[in-house]
Amino acid sequence: MFALRVLLLLFGICACSTAATFIRAAQLHPLLIAAWRLLLGGLLLLPAFLVARRRHPQPALRRLLATALPGAVLLALHFWSWNAGLQRAIIANAALIVNMTAPVMPVVVWLLLRERVTRGELVGTAIAFCGVLALAGHDLNLDPRYFVGDAICFGSMLLFAVYLVYARRSRDLPSIWLYVPPVYLIAGGLCLIAGWAVTGDPLPARPAAWQPLLGLAVIPTAIGHSVLNLSMQRLPSQLVAVVNLLQFLPAAILAWIVFKEHPHPVSFPLAVVLVLGGAAITIRTRARPKPSPAAASRSP
Repeated sequence: MFALRVLLLLFGICACSTAATFIRAAQLHPLLIAAWRLLLGGLLLLPAFLVARRRHPQPALRRLLATALPGAVLLALHFWSWNAGLQRAIIANAALIVNMTAPVMPVVVWLLLRERVTRGELVGTAIAFCGVLALAGHDLNLDPRYFVGDAICFGSMLLFAVYLVYARRSRDLPSIWLYVPPVYLIAGGLCLIAGWAVTGDPLPARPAAWQPLLGLAVIPTAIGHSVLNLSMQRLPSQLVAVVNLLQFLPAAILAWIVFKEHPHPVSFPLAVVLVLGGAAITIRTRARPKPSPAAASRSP
């Protein structure tokens, strides 16, 4: 069961890695991209919500909305702040900052849930994050002119980490589908209101933008983010955060195929080895069976 859950997480991470390609192809205001990916993704998952609601008439709808609201607000703020930060930061800096979710996750989980990570998870996190540093280090720009953008991206990363932890707090619900669709729809509505206020038009100006928006809604949102939320309920939070660092690998492969972007010939292979190694250590730490109390009592 544990192995299947890890494989599902890897599948979800591959789905999430397609987001950058769809966003670039949409060529739309960032708030409207966030709004329509969330609204369309929520509508696609609405049948799953209705089926789960029929099977589980309790808890009340008011409680479901109250449970989804914090995650929805965090997700909407994350998308908005991330897009705003990217406009003011160097891409390499932003790529490094977004991957800081893994090293900050132990603090967030402890503050919100009082959960502690294991020593093996910390070792795996450190090794994997060294891979992230290797990947972004050669392009890192410490120019103070980009401080504001870097600060916004850092705040957005914290919002994403807290958003993931709130998914873990929804474990008492009888089905993940009672949580995820309301989160997407509420967050999408918030982004649409903000995008409408900023642009004056809630709809894409180019009809061709609907194709990448639909792809964005189906693959990285309805599939990818939903799997992340499910994994946060069924797997250790630090394992999810560390394995999520692997997202750069399928993203780089896709960028090479679609946009002919070639990764750095030295830092990219080094990053692959380090992140894979760190993720493997983290997974192996949690995959080990815990000794039974009887076995522990027999140990010298």
